[in-house]
Amino acid sequence: MTYEEAISYLESTSTFGIKPGLTRIQSILDALDNPERAYKIIHVTGTNGKGSTAAYISYALFMSGLKVGRFTSPHLESYTERIMINDTMISEEAFADALDNVRDVVNTLTKKGMEYPTQFELLTATAFLYFKMQTVEYAVIEVGLGGLLDSTNVVLPEVSVITNVTIDHTAYCGTTVEEIAKHKAGIIKAGVPVVTAAQSSALDIIENTAQEKHAPLYVYNKAFSIDSRSAITVGDTKGQMVTISDEGGNPAMLFTKLCGIHQAVNLSCALMAVRLLMTKESKISEETMREGFARTEWPGRFEILSVDGRTFILDGAHNAAGSEAFEMTYKELFQNKPKTLIMAIMKDKEIPQIISQVVKEGDRVFTVAAQSQLERSETPKDLANRIGDNATPISSVSSALEEAIRETNTGDIVAICGSLYILGEVRRWLRQKAIG
Repeated sequence: MTYEEAISYLESTSTFGIKPGLTRIQSILDALDNPERAYKIIHVTGTNGKGSTAAYISYALFMSGLKVGRFTSPHLESYTERIMINDTMISEEAFADALDNVRDVVNTLTKKGMEYPTQFELLTATAFLYFKMQTVEYAVIEVGLGGLLDSTNVVLPEVSVITNVTIDHTAYCGTTVEEIAKHKAGIIKAGVPVVTAAQSSALDIIENTAQEKHAPLYVYNKAFSIDSRSAITVGDTKGQMVTISDEGGNPAMLFTKLCGIHQAVNLSCALMAVRLLMTKESKISEETMREGFARTEWPGRFEILSVDGRTFILDGAHNAAGSEAFEMTYKELFQNKPKTLIMAIMKDKEIPQIISQVVKEGDRVFTVAAQSQLERSETPKDLANRIGDNATPISSVSSALEEAIRETNTGDIVAICGSLYILGEVRRWLRQKAIG
């Protein structure tokens, strides 16, 4: 199987949609001799911030001299972004080979009557198999959706992390924070430590689940907290210094290139998780952990790029919590400077809240559709109507970027947000623009 054939195969399985449940993935992994048991795992879920937290943890372990796999989703530009070892994506050839092995097993199982797996189940099995083939020591696994019935929830981790719980994916996880929290708490395993920054009623459910399973629980603002935080610029890189301490004191002053209070909270969860791992893993030190956090990158999450004299900000801001984080981070770094926005939003998201938090007086907005998600994406015209007279529908992302360049001057800010699904195309376009 070539990489192109692998992608064609994966895309063909997207018609099976989302089918929560563990029966199919467990059957596939059993047939592959359970590769997920060949290494130690950190399991990460949450409504927002789970990818950033997974990146923090994996970099801390990698910089400690450990061989670390990382499985995250979605990707921005290539499926190979989802499966990494240390700071290197899986090659296209290796991706195709591992998926081919999974496909062979799936074909055998479906002939015996197993329902065909979803695309995400195939990717999960491919990642688990590849990590075993590469003899990783640790794997940081991000939940795809929810937790309880997510295909990654077949693992027995060293530490579980639940970043936060807000409203999202209501079609699969419930329509209330409490229902969603039950899905997130589903990753908690008997006796396995849990780190969380959840609050209020969601925290109550996580606390009850942890107690039922005798899982030690470490809660943000109880077991660990942020003492201070300040935005700084190092060379051309914006970031922040964050001081975090735990119940016993033990302050850590950390630098991260990821901006915003939400990333400081994600960092604090990662710190707590890695410190728990340190009690068993002698290779991890405070110094190597700090170095890993400082090196952590996570594209498309308030990613700041300078192209053609403009400052471009790429951010998902794809739900109410994410758009609130965008609003706070933008205000912190750029005050209330008017900006030009390129926005796409999925129909099933909290569109009014996202608009109110992202679009401010004096902003100019170009609305687009996410081409890879046309059925889910709000049409550019309807989205522009929701925003108002300062919004103009544009037929494509590239056309919107060209229009944004024409309408702005050196020193202006162009922000692209509302959906992760358009950021891959934006990053490719900006690379070509930078090359000239």
